[in-house]
Amino acid sequence: MSQQNNDQELRDIYERYSSLVYGRCRFILRSNDEAWDATQEVFMKLMRSLPGIKDRSAIYSWLLSTSTNLCFSMLRRKRGEPFEEDLHSKEGGRLPEEKRVVLREIIKTLFRPWDKKVREVVMYSYIYEYSQKEISQLTGLGESTIRKYLTLFKRGSRHAFADFKEAING
Repeated sequence: MSQQNNDQELRDIYERYSSLVYGRCRFILRSNDEAWDATQEVFMKLMRSLPGIKDRSAIYSWLLSTSTNLCFSMLRRKRGEPFEEDLHSKEGGRLPEEKRVVLREIIKTLFRPWDKKVREVVMYSYIYEYSQKEISQLTGLGESTIRKYLTLFKRGSRHAFADFKEAING
């Protein structure tokens, strides 16, 4: 493939997926500037890796896993910062890293029983706040299937939260 074709393909991928990568980075990093930097770095990595990616249908997954790993690496580098007690107060603003880790564990626990498609639909709906029509376009699933997945997840989550509250209060 010529360099011009590679450049056009990279532009097309960027136009299609940059907002998703940015959204994921923004969710993890909780900073617009850091999310923008991470998004750019992910696409720089893609530019270097694109010629070696044989299965082009895997690019979306590659972008999500690369952006997630990059953001977690950025967070690990920042861990050397001092603990700020005032972040734990209501006035503290953004969620502190300690609480974000707990939140991630809760989400992983909620997601554990669900298959990949349900988790993907739930993330798009509740984390990235996409409409069901947008989720349908991204996943190729019908809107009725998306509604079914969201309903099943809501019902299952209620039971999981009830069990969680009972274990804590128990």
